[in-house]
Amino acid sequence: MSVSLLNEQDYYRIVYGGWLGKNIGGTLGAPVEGTKELLELTFYPKLPDGPLENDDLDLQLVWLHALEQYGPGLTASQLGQEWMEHVFFPFDEYGYALSNLRRGLLPPVAGWFNNPLTHCMGSPIRSEIWAMVAPGAPEVAARYAYADAIVDHAGGEGVYGEMFFAALESAIFMEKDRDRLIEIGMRCIPADCRTALALKDLLRWHKEGHSWTETRKLILEHHGDDNFTDAPQNIAFTILGWLYGESFEDAILKSVNCGYDTDCTAATLGAILGMLLGPEGLPEKWVAPVGDRVVVSPPIKGFPAPKNLDELTRRTIRMGKQILAACDTGIVVHPELPTSWSRDAAIVDESAIRSLWETKPTSNRYLLPQGTIASPDAELIIDYGDAGPAIGTGQQAVVAFAFTNRSLVALEGTLALAVPQGWKGPTELPVALQPGETVNWTAEIEASDTVQSSNRLEWIWTRSHDNSFWSEQRVAFTLVRASRWTFSGPDGALPQEAYIAGNRLDWGCVGEQQDGVYRASTTLYNPSERELRLIAAANGPVTLKLNGETVIACEETLEFMPAFHRAPRKQLVELTLPAGVHEVEVEAKRSGKPLEVYVLPVSARQTSSPGPFYFVTGVQWGV
Repeated sequence: MSVSLLNEQDYYRIVYGGWLGKNIGGTLGAPVEGTKELLELTFYPKLPDGPLENDDLDLQLVWLHALEQYGPGLTASQLGQEWMEHVFFPFDEYGYALSNLRRGLLPPVAGWFNNPLTHCMGSPIRSEIWAMVAPGAPEVAARYAYADAIVDHAGGEGVYGEMFFAALESAIFMEKDRDRLIEIGMRCIPADCRTALALKDLLRWHKEGHSWTETRKLILEHHGDDNFTDAPQNIAFTILGWLYGESFEDAILKSVNCGYDTDCTAATLGAILGMLLGPEGLPEKWVAPVGDRVVVSPPIKGFPAPKNLDELTRRTIRMGKQILAACDTGIVVHPELPTSWSRDAAIVDESAIRSLWETKPTSNRYLLPQGTIASPDAELIIDYGDAGPAIGTGQQAVVAFAFTNRSLVALEGTLALAVPQGWKGPTELPVALQPGETVNWTAEIEASDTVQSSNRLEWIWTRSHDNSFWSEQRVAFTLVRASRWTFSGPDGALPQEAYIAGNRLDWGCVGEQQDGVYRASTTLYNPSERELRLIAAANGPVTLKLNGETVIACEETLEFMPAFHRAPRKQLVELTLPAGVHEVEVEAKRSGKPLEVYVLPVSARQTSSPGPFYFVTGVQWGV
């Protein structure tokens, strides 16, 4: 392998410029986030005394801490653990993923299950850290970005957005041509994903000579979404500013003036241009207000965050040196020798990236023994299927296990499941595997009448040698409680009882096809009196009755937004809910499109710990 050299001063300059540009763009866009109209900003809406706090940077500080804690072998599950320890944001997909992690689910399942917001911008905004610790190695940056994104966006466009930006930004260390950089990023995402299609159209419209405002309009017409955080439209707005901008200032202003998720678009483009130009190339009028400070949002806590951009840059580079060596990139950071690249930035091993796209978000993969980073003795895949990791009282769930011998010797033993008391599981399965062989085991699990919000099970591999017990390995996994509801449709048919795996009401058991009024009823068990925000987010008129009293009455069709912190005011109620069992009735009107209704119990704004509007996992439905 030929060796490439990255001069340490060049490394510092590019990384520092990227973090500085991130602060500039985030500070510019944060005050107008969510504005969908064409804007006319010419400078910061509010002149800050230092940069404004922004989750775009906050989360990357946590990921830097994760790298320092776990090293280059950092996994998605470890990132999920960091999230539970240090991130108390309830925002959109963050809130759903955190609720799953708290109940014992692991990425990618934790990022996919019961999550209607996987196509959003929460992960594309976190790309820079992976690019900066994998300078000149786009595939490596994209793989880290994938591990990050599946924590809260598995199966969605948010994953592709982060992989695109991470690969592009990593390539900046050895490539400066804008069009080639965009091409490198696009090689790391599926050609037919919504993000790629939006970018292809953007490039074509720019080439055809449309003005930037005309192109913005076309993006919204062909790739737009009512949710201002939807990723494809915002990623296109980010690159639009780069294509049409005549300077750093002009570029970030065009991007932010497209509206929508403005702190994200301006911050990411600011980072890209900061990496390209270096700190010395950024205009003083934009640099002076933000300075060198790092401001951390209060819900990000519990770890030593960098105090300024210099510390952030040095810690980033320290981890980058370790990752370049551990990933065998052939890239060496040198304190004196000049930067010299022996590889072509445009050569990306797409086959290695493609395997990530093809990984099912419904399954978790384990290398055994647990903690193994490479060359495992065995591999286990647990697949919950499209139904997800849920089970109802007295109901069955089917979980598929694929156990592969990755060692160089034959393995013999048995597979078994340990289930909660009173539940029924499969009988143990004798196994004899040659190196490279796989046994597929489909297990039927039946719950008792006692099903908790979160239920721990264990897959058990008992290895034998010379017809005697040799060793045992256990992998814990979780099934969450499915909820029992009674559904009825507008055709007058008898109500039907069914279980739902998450919080989305599903009238499929009554053949939800025609317009009209649909109803669903259940019970809610609250273990202790508490302040609660009860949400019935719907894409049409919706009412919710609690113990016979109407507490939500939304008679109009609003933007569908099943987010814990920003559901429409007319589709939520805040109340003190006594302990005990409560009757819940939901009525929703379908008109011209499939009905979407999420019923969500979250905390109030004012909490002692850990933060506002988090999902209340102790509430049980259908008791």
